[in-house]
Amino acid sequence: MNYNGLCKLMKVEKRSYKIFPCLVFLLILLSLGCDRPEPETGVDNILIEEDLEEVDLEPKPMTLPIVPPAPIIDKSSRVTILGYHQISDKGSPSEMRISVGKFRSQMQALSDAGVKVISFKDFLKWKSNEEPIPEMCVIITVDDGYDDLYDNALPILREFNYPFTFYLYTDFLGGSGRTLNSSEVKELLASGGELGSHSVSHDFLVRAKRNFKDDLSYNNWLIKEIKGSKVSLEEKFGTTVSSFAYPYGEYSDFLANEVEAAGYVSAVTVNGAKANYKSSIFELPRYIIHGNNDINWKAGTSFGGGGRISEVQGSSKPSKIPRVWPLPKAEIVNRLPVIRVDLSEYENIDSKEIVMKVTGFGSVPTEFDELTGILKWQATRRLRVKRHSVYLSFVDPSNGRAESFTWSFFVNLEAFYLPEYKDKIKFEKESADRVFSDQ
Repeated sequence: MNYNGLCKLMKVEKRSYKIFPCLVFLLILLSLGCDRPEPETGVDNILIEEDLEEVDLEPKPMTLPIVPPAPIIDKSSRVTILGYHQISDKGSPSEMRISVGKFRSQMQALSDAGVKVISFKDFLKWKSNEEPIPEMCVIITVDDGYDDLYDNALPILREFNYPFTFYLYTDFLGGSGRTLNSSEVKELLASGGELGSHSVSHDFLVRAKRNFKDDLSYNNWLIKEIKGSKVSLEEKFGTTVSSFAYPYGEYSDFLANEVEAAGYVSAVTVNGAKANYKSSIFELPRYIIHGNNDINWKAGTSFGGGGRISEVQGSSKPSKIPRVWPLPKAEIVNRLPVIRVDLSEYENIDSKEIVMKVTGFGSVPTEFDELTGILKWQATRRLRVKRHSVYLSFVDPSNGRAESFTWSFFVNLEAFYLPEYKDKIKFEKESADRVFSDQ
């Protein structure tokens, strides 16, 4: 049979004959099979023994490195810094002297209201995003260094377990029978107190410049007052002095820079406002408690809808409420205002007995017109903060009783940049004149 006949027999078309030989070859291989080598029968399997380590098959939990979670910092917290001077059990309360009973009732009111008292260190850690603080809290500070801080206030602070900061000026320390001595300061530190500086002499640090012939002499004196007091206190008591209290609350940008350069990390004023996360660390506001007068206490411990502290009994109010300018709680645009008080209801008032203090300026030199009874003070530099408080004390000639009161007003700090600024200033002056128009 020829090749074509074979193709017909296999029913393969002629056009596929080229691959047919390959198929035939594969069929031959399959029919023959593959020669595979047989395993050797003369060799025994050898068992290799190995020393195996014992394995503990008990399940154990995996230990992961402990990473503490980052603290959650509530930047909306508000902090009231209270400022005291003397806490006395002798004599009558005065501008800077609060009675022991009154002081204790205020500490009790904080406790009853559940308002947390924190230390300055706690506050600074919050400002540095290290630790949280309560939404509403209080810092207690005491200025000058009277021995009644140790005799009268410390037992009360210990009773409530309240931390506190006390500011000393070195010329006053141990200077007489009514000042703290070294052993009392050490016990205050051991009882939770933090030591701050109040300068060397407690002089006005800004206006004192007029007493020096040149800038170099003034700057050398200023360094001694600020840095010198810090170094002296730290060496004497073996502690870090990190906070500074401006004497009389008087400060400026230049002074704040000097305080920072001296190595302090904070400074407090007498500006009556609450401190917050954005408060300048070298212009921290404080509510100064003026004797048994509750005005600043109420303002400082009122937290709006979040927790108002109950009123403390025994507040003193002037028998006659004088007219003032700027009006209480009013907003003004003039950052160089003339502050006026009408004291004409008090006949024969002694101007030497009048004391006025203004936020950011401390005690200010006033002008008193005995004929009209109008007291004035012209701001000597632009007001720097939004809220300002004015404290006034004097003696009522009719009964010899010390009178005092405080009011606050607000400053629109952005108004200066408005095109109608001059018109607003003129309107304010006319409004002030109308308030006192009958004089």
